[in-house]
Amino acid sequence: MPKKHYDSLFIESIEKADCLLKEAIELYGAENYKIAVHKLSEAHKIFLAHKNIAKVSVCLSLTGLIKYLDKTESYYKSLLLLEDSKFLAESINQKSVSAVNKFAFGQIYYRENKYNEALFYLTYASRYLDEFPLLKVISYKLLALTYIRLQNTRTAFEYLDKSINSAELYGFKNLAAKLAEISENFINTNSGLDMKIKNSERNKNQDAEQNTTLLLALSKIARTVNAEANLDKLLMTIADQTRLVLNADRCSVFLYDKDTNELWSKVALGMESEEIRFPADKGFAGHVFKTGETIKIKDAYKDNRFNKDIDKKTGYRTYNLICMPIRNIKFEIIGVFQVLNKKEGDFTDSDEDVLFAIGTNAGIAIENNLLFNIQQKMLEEQQKLFAGFIDTLAASIDARDKITMGHSKRVRLYSELISKQIGLNKDITEIISKAAMLHDIGKIGIRDAVLQKKGSLTKEEYEHIKEHVKITYDILCKTNLNSSFSEITEIAASHHEKYDGTGYFRGLKGEEIPLGGRILAVSDVFDAITSVRHYRDRMPIDEALKIMIDGKNKHFDGKIADAFLSLPCDIVTEALISEHEKHINSKDRKILSSLNLKQFALILNKEEKSLDEQKFINTFNSYYIRRSEIVL
Repeated sequence: MPKKHYDSLFIESIEKADCLLKEAIELYGAENYKIAVHKLSEAHKIFLAHKNIAKVSVCLSLTGLIKYLDKTESYYKSLLLLEDSKFLAESINQKSVSAVNKFAFGQIYYRENKYNEALFYLTYASRYLDEFPLLKVISYKLLALTYIRLQNTRTAFEYLDKSINSAELYGFKNLAAKLAEISENFINTNSGLDMKIKNSERNKNQDAEQNTTLLLALSKIARTVNAEANLDKLLMTIADQTRLVLNADRCSVFLYDKDTNELWSKVALGMESEEIRFPADKGFAGHVFKTGETIKIKDAYKDNRFNKDIDKKTGYRTYNLICMPIRNIKFEIIGVFQVLNKKEGDFTDSDEDVLFAIGTNAGIAIENNLLFNIQQKMLEEQQKLFAGFIDTLAASIDARDKITMGHSKRVRLYSELISKQIGLNKDITEIISKAAMLHDIGKIGIRDAVLQKKGSLTKEEYEHIKEHVKITYDILCKTNLNSSFSEITEIAASHHEKYDGTGYFRGLKGEEIPLGGRILAVSDVFDAITSVRHYRDRMPIDEALKIMIDGKNKHFDGKIADAFLSLPCDIVTEALISEHEKHINSKDRKILSSLNLKQFALILNKEEKSLDEQKFINTFNSYYIRRSEIVL
């Protein structure tokens, strides 16, 4: 299909879906719910096919709301649909999309007489619904009706005026007329209006302060939910903010442990922390966990369900409390909120609404955190197995030839030092490190007679031993342990490539060679020429450093070679002797750390050396020569 024709069909398809969405919203406003849901379903399919996540989220939000209003879905199932939409909305971070989701939550909570939650969601939604003008007008209307239920007359009239003005502005004349009728009826049916306005004015600051505290608490919990991987810190934040909002002395978050059938929580005891556990059917928390009920108690010690053991254990005295289940996205109970000792009076229905608003997101956050920690543990186990697998492969090469034992480990150490020197991050360094351990795995396919030959290799033998790089590549290509393994394969198989293009096995040149391969090339050559082989002793250090310097921009990437030569001599020496598990003593380390490899090469080439320079050379050689003797 020609591209222009395809683009035209794509545009037409999106335009059709936008029209369906617009029609669905109008039908929702006219309370024609069944046809609205049908059009939303059609629009949803098109948006999903084109991966328009924003509009998919909008369709899901409105579908969940309308199915609730039409009673084709239960309250809880509608909330689950809205939670799915919320996840999508948060993933793209568009305020208008989140506003539609919060609008849907707000209207459902209004219908469920949960007015504090309704205010929270509808207030946010009304600010960012300019893209959906009908929903904006209705959000003002719902806010007005909510404040009427809460007997906040002044604010109710403010939102009624906003809804009427917005309806007229956007051309919704019939809706504007209905809203004006609601306003008129409300005035006529409230003879004590002036007094209520005055009372509302007196309470306005108090209401605003309470709502601000709630919003700040929910905001802090949301930030912690998104950023905190530590479960204990997450629970402490949720508990502390809940305590502040409800003006209570203490809040505990109990979680259910399926393995032991217990509820558990951590509570502060002085400067220490102790975990509390008890059977999942014991006490108020156990009752709430078992039944799913929310309970408010004015005098805990007069209720037989109260578990006095916790107070005895902590030295705390419980007077009144509110206890509510914590549910996940599937509406399963995963734990219990228990808020203790209201500082002024007893816990109210309003406190219960606030706790529900906090718990709506907290339950999902807690379960996500638990799942995240499980995944992290599994990942850590996989990484340990992966590291063990790599070490085993490297050891299999060492086992074939004792004289080259430790080569892969030293190449890894040099490569890690270079990676750090040029500022590579931890993840890239880890990939290069693994490639270094595996770079010679292909020698498993080289004949022992060639691999362990004493003396120089013939041309045919040299060509045979060069095959180990291609064998390395072939072996690692078949080992798909994780997503980064293809990078490991490319790096490991390019350690004999040369910067000028004369290397093998693919003859890559310059930056065609992976960065990790260029790092391995420096590490591999340095270790080869400073190590004993069947056919020769290790090379004198001055000759070895000359090869590294002369090889810049020929054999080696000059920048990588310079980074290696800028390494302090003490850490290079530590790597040199690493296979013998020897360490440099503190006196020698102080001497060797004073020069890097490039500076060391300069004094080696001097005809006359100072006492300090000769002392440096002697100190280095005491490790370098001893290493050679140990191997031989």
